[in-house]
Amino acid sequence: MRFLTSFSFYLLLGFCITYINPAFAQENEKEMPQTEASDEQDLYVPDKGFHLGVIIGAYWANRNTAYLYDGYGYDIYGQRNSFVNSVLRDQIVNVYGGGNGGVDYIAQLLNVNPGDWTFTESDMPVNLRYTTTYVVGLNTRYRIDKKSAILLNINGTKLNVNGKFTITALNTTGAGNGLGNGFNNTPRINQFAIVGSEQRLMFQFGYQRLLGKNKRLNFLVEAGMNIIMSKAQKNQAVFTSDFNGGANNFTIDLMNVYRQSQYYYYSAKYFTGVGIGAFAGLGINFNINPKYSIQLLYNPSYDRITLGYAPTFKLQNACGFRVYYNLSY
Repeated sequence: MRFLTSFSFYLLLGFCITYINPAFAQENEKEMPQTEASDEQDLYVPDKGFHLGVIIGAYWANRNTAYLYDGYGYDIYGQRNSFVNSVLRDQIVNVYGGGNGGVDYIAQLLNVNPGDWTFTESDMPVNLRYTTTYVVGLNTRYRIDKKSAILLNINGTKLNVNGKFTITALNTTGAGNGLGNGFNNTPRINQFAIVGSEQRLMFQFGYQRLLGKNKRLNFLVEAGMNIIMSKAQKNQAVFTSDFNGGANNFTIDLMNVYRQSQYYYYSAKYFTGVGIGAFAGLGINFNINPKYSIQLLYNPSYDRITLGYAPTFKLQNACGFRVYYNLSY
């Protein structure tokens, strides 16, 4: 009896194993395609449709148009002024330097007696350049297929310009005591800043292509035309000194001078403009999921910035981080 009981137990166990194992295998076979299908769904991106995106990055402007902020200005015929007729010299020598019989604020700033300073053509600003700045924009694309897209981007940036000019102070020892003694003829060269700011709005229309067969990670290239709206906003000469605790510091707003009636001709013509150019792009595209993709991009452009009297095509550089949202998913 005991043998029959043991035999019956093992027979029942073998039957259960024989029955359950194929069933388990069938369940696995049913589940595997579902898992693969789920993975495919996670990677699936519609072939066509609109994507809305934003970009933020850094922008390096070519220094070619920075001379616009050097203080020379233009005459009523649109010709660049000579040093004698320059706006900066007129403000320093005649307006703030007492050349028209007024107070010599330059002497007070430098802590010398009135007239004991010089400002010549060699003191005018040189090596003006734009500083590195930001670029932000609204970027859209329409995907023609999985690899190709038409681009329409609107990017903006605000540029800052920096340069230096000098004024030489004479009779510097004991300067400003009004006693007429204790002076020497050792000149002191004082350096001051000239600054400017400018806005640019760029409209880009072009083509983007993804390279490679990977469904998530690809190289990308893009190219197209660029339309640039530019406007000079600020141009100032900044006079600072440590004498008297900086009590005599002041700023000359050259842009306000340019807005006066005698300068209106060139201020309207040379301080705003619309130019054209071409842009390109090289970067990496990563599809996070069907809704979102991100791109790291180097984006140079070859543009004609229509500011100043002699605009030419020059290379600008930018790089950024772009995020797209798939509106068609």
